[in-house]
Amino acid sequence: MKVPPTLSVVLRNLFKKPATNPFPKSEPLPTPEGFRGKLVYHVDKCIGCKLCISVCPAGVFEYVPEIKKVTLWLGRCVFCQQCVDVCPVSALEMSDEFLLATYNKYDDALRWLKEEEIEEMIAQQGGKTKKYRIIPEKCKGCTLCARNCPQNAIEGAPRVVHKIDPNKCVGCGVCATVCKFGAIEEYEE
Repeated sequence: MKVPPTLSVVLRNLFKKPATNPFPKSEPLPTPEGFRGKLVYHVDKCIGCKLCISVCPAGVFEYVPEIKKVTLWLGRCVFCQQCVDVCPVSALEMSDEFLLATYNKYDDALRWLKEEEIEEMIAQQGGKTKKYRIIPEKCKGCTLCARNCPQNAIEGAPRVVHKIDPNKCVGCGVCATVCKFGAIEEYEE
């Protein structure tokens, strides 16, 4: 009688050590280089450009216009790292933390900027919002600011003085950092 091939595989594997780590009974294995774990958000660095919202496939981010920043819910995150790659000021990064399991997908541990924190930030700002405007005498119409504005708030033809739409401007300051002529200044409303 011939032994079926699957039976020989089963018998061989019966006496082998497990190939997996018996976590949580033992310490977890170290995470490999480039591991995409829990998303870390540096609120103080965020400029409110909303680029993370535009690239996120899972709808993790929500813009809070009162403080010109985003809030995020990690319960939706698919750990693709697109938001980290697109953030111009490195306000987002991937950590090596992977222990995110919870019985409640709306757990506060999975949320950045809770309602109380947002209200506190609004009170600290005192109602002032940062905006930017172009100084016509300095603007050369190079279009660099318009091409780099994440909100498409800057209009103008090449070699013509540009204009910033204050209704679209979120005060991120990207335009001021890329302007080679110092033609963009900050002001408060």
